[in-house]
Amino acid sequence: MTDGSEFDPARIGAFYDADTRDKGRDAGARLGTVTASAAVARHRDRLERAHVDRVVPRRGGMRVLDLGGGSGRMVFALGERVAEAVVVDVSAELLAAAESRARDIGLPLTTLCQSATGALPAELVGDGFDLVLIFGVAGHLDAAGVDALVDRAADALAPGGLVVMRCAVTTDGEQRLDVRTDADGREIYRYAMRPRGVYARRFARRLRLTYRKPVCAHFFPWFLGGTEGAVQAAERGGGWLDRLGPLLAKVDPALQAAEDALRDDARLARLLAPVPVTQDLMLFAAAEAPAARAAGPDDDTPPDLSVVVIAFNEEDCLEPVIDELRDALDGAGGLRWELVCVDDGSTDATPAILDRLAGLDPRIRAVHQPNRGIGGALRTGFDRARGGHVTWVPADGQIAPETVLELYRRRDEAPMLTTVYRTRDDHWMRMVISNTLNTMIRVRTGEVAKSGGNYLFSRAAWQAHGPRDDDSMMISTAFRHNLREAGTPPVEVEIDCRARIGGRSKVLNPRTILRTAAQLLRMGG
Repeated sequence: MTDGSEFDPARIGAFYDADTRDKGRDAGARLGTVTASAAVARHRDRLERAHVDRVVPRRGGMRVLDLGGGSGRMVFALGERVAEAVVVDVSAELLAAAESRARDIGLPLTTLCQSATGALPAELVGDGFDLVLIFGVAGHLDAAGVDALVDRAADALAPGGLVVMRCAVTTDGEQRLDVRTDADGREIYRYAMRPRGVYARRFARRLRLTYRKPVCAHFFPWFLGGTEGAVQAAERGGGWLDRLGPLLAKVDPALQAAEDALRDDARLARLLAPVPVTQDLMLFAAAEAPAARAAGPDDDTPPDLSVVVIAFNEEDCLEPVIDELRDALDGAGGLRWELVCVDDGSTDATPAILDRLAGLDPRIRAVHQPNRGIGGALRTGFDRARGGHVTWVPADGQIAPETVLELYRRRDEAPMLTTVYRTRDDHWMRMVISNTLNTMIRVRTGEVAKSGGNYLFSRAAWQAHGPRDDDSMMISTAFRHNLREAGTPPVEVEIDCRARIGGRSKVLNPRTILRTAAQLLRMGG
């Protein structure tokens, strides 16, 4: 990364002071940006806040440090997750706007008018910050400044904390500069858009990249000619961007997935306009694994237990489910374990959450695949599992960690322990599907099927008797049938079924119902 010496924090501070006075401290999303269109600034703010909301842990009581945070826009976007915040910026006017907003909402806020690369008072850092925000400021720094910014963030991070960075980057490997001058030709503003990958490499000296994606989709047709053409179209649209903005923010993950699929295909990529400059959102964790993680399994030593967690659009449930599983497994007294988390083609924040959690704990492995349904997700997880014994849970939280531990304690009773529910309060449609499925299983195999949950088995049993030709939701039934045919029938264990932690069941969506119906017809043939 080669930059000149023209990056001047004082000059940038003066630029944003004047800009804020011109716009007014109540200009909202327009503060701290050179984007000319107010509608585009508001829309980008909506998309950015929605993306951050998806990837930042949803817990309260966090201490937040915002380096180069200006008016504190992202601090306030985090809402009740923030208990205390420190905002550092070179613009006194932007900091004054942040202080005013903090007073209005009653948020304890400290501001420091200095460069984001400057030293922070030790008493202010204390035990560290749970979240360090770096939004846009790196582009105002030269190479040495970026290195100093990395040190500042890493030194301020609490154990288990997270650095969230957003910065403009180029996608063609070329660096671009946005330089602006006053009426007399004097430079008043300089911003570097560096090639994608530069910041990840620079931050790797102290921090570990766990997530990187564009802030938003650039699903622009080829005839718009890129981002600038899309902006012009939005401005000509008579306010449609503000009207459709909330909906676009909600569907943006699906648009990103569609865009990725198109751009990965050389022929289809021509349908979309090129995007030479984009805004990347990156998450970083501490480079050194916390001491608590060091007790996890070595790469060459298989764990005792693999827990496969299957997820399809479970952004509301996923993190609390993984947190409680990890806590329960850690409390099991020397158990070596891993979580194999299979994202089955999710279009919400599930992939981002999995990648972040996997980046924080080497015992958590994130596996992404196109949507294949329950059977395909289970097969992927079982095939990837390294443990001597394997079990699985859905990411909805309906199976408690205590069930996982009970099954593991009883692992020597049979090659497979399979669970049946004592009671389950289901939607009527799910009961119809379940009862029809159980009837078809009885007709096809002669075995009485019961409403069941997860199961635990030895890895050797899967390798010897796992069905090789079934990726449908019948994979579990086929596995149990194969074990019975081999003379090693599963042992049943009764369990309780909890309510979902959040979200809604995917069994009742039309695609799943049709997939189930098709499989039932094949079974009945």
